Amino acid sequence: MDCTMNDKMYHVFKRFPEKRKAIDLLIAEDSEFRSMCEDYDDCVQACRYWDLSKDPEAETRVNEYQILIRELENEFIETLKGEI
Repeated sequence: MDCTMNDKMYHVFKRFPEKRKAIDLLIAEDSEFRSMCEDYDDCVQACRYWDLSKDPEAETRVNEYQILIRELENEFIETLKGEI
């Protein structure tokens, strides 16, 4: 895995530190899981961007990204349930 991939996984590892081994395995074996991790990273970064923005739409965008983040977190929880 290259540095970019590690950077994209940072927020997933930070959010679910107790599942580090399972996440590592899924990242190595499951391209859909890797994609979900990348989506999560993108959403977290976008939410932070909009949270700092003075744009009139910022609050709406933050709320939208927070919803996406929660939905992805729920998907991670479901995916990781069976993993040790």
